[in-house]
Amino acid sequence: MGVSRRMLGVVAGTALTVLAAWGTAGSALGFVAPVTAGPPKPPGVAHLEFDGFFPASTEIHVGDKVRWSINGFHTVTFLAKGQSQPPLIITSAANPISGQLDASGKPFWFNGQPSQIINPEAAAPAGAKTYKGGTFLNSGLPGGEGPPKPFVVKFTKAGTYTFHCLVHPGMSGVVKVLPKRKYIPTLKKDLKAAALQLKAGILKARALAKVQPPTATVLAGNDSGAVAWLRFFPSSLTVKAGTSVEFKIASKREVHTITFGPAAYTGGIEKTFTAPIKGATAGPPTIGVNPLGGYPSDPPPLPPFTGANHGNGFEGSGILALGGPLPSSTKITFTKPGVYNFECVVHENMDGKITVTP
Repeated sequence: MGVSRRMLGVVAGTALTVLAAWGTAGSALGFVAPVTAGPPKPPGVAHLEFDGFFPASTEIHVGDKVRWSINGFHTVTFLAKGQSQPPLIITSAANPISGQLDASGKPFWFNGQPSQIINPEAAAPAGAKTYKGGTFLNSGLPGGEGPPKPFVVKFTKAGTYTFHCLVHPGMSGVVKVLPKRKYIPTLKKDLKAAALQLKAGILKARALAKVQPPTATVLAGNDSGAVAWLRFFPSSLTVKAGTSVEFKIASKREVHTITFGPAAYTGGIEKTFTAPIKGATAGPPTIGVNPLGGYPSDPPPLPPFTGANHGNGFEGSGILALGGPLPSSTKITFTKPGVYNFECVVHENMDGKITVTP
């Protein structure tokens, strides 16, 4: 899920110069191939990110290592033979939602519903740091302050191994492990491939940004492959009172929300979108999704928006996603003239505005 890079306190990380240093340092002990989960350097374009591995394919010899830098909210995960990709968010009947009141003091409809939680299978590291295929190996999710430590794996058997990010569906890469007598690209070629991959992605992103949605439609993202726009298209829309606006996901790898309300209220949801569930069962902390962001504010279909919903103008879609059980769109009818701000509470600074005229 393009779940926020902010989730669990992730700070994105390093640049190509660091990768070059890794390759040099590792050369005396065997080749260490650099790969980044996320772009090798910031794309330099506001609201643009990349949910991909750079380079997408790397070749090494048996006995060599691959070193992944985690530049964003990603995992590096090898699935066991026959294993389906674990979802990032699951429900937990063991931790039902309770005590959630709106600004007018009324209980929200989702009290008593199962909590949405971060799947422990996706979140926790698993497996040894040597790999020969067929077993589950997972870096786990980044956590804590500062960039996470690189994830380093030594490959001991020739073969082609596909790895995935459990946060962003479709984000995958390949490690080709060859016998020692076979040719493999140099470190310089690997770095060049990653840089060209990023450059091509930026060109694709600029083309995608020219999208013209249908009338009374707002797209959350407009992505293709690794390109991930963390913005709305359009970010500002004017409609007449009585108009129904459709908000649609246009991203295969990211999830988003459409959340209206006072900035302090929606900002609070954003800051606590994921947090440990108090009083959860024993063991590692259960990381829950704030139900004010994860669930729709009202049982679908959402009611008309008046600017006073739930006592303070709060109305939200819950998590929207392409594919799977979650909805990919929602419609809201605006009945009262005014200017209404909304945001995605998964991604920081992903904001929009609806102006309603008489």
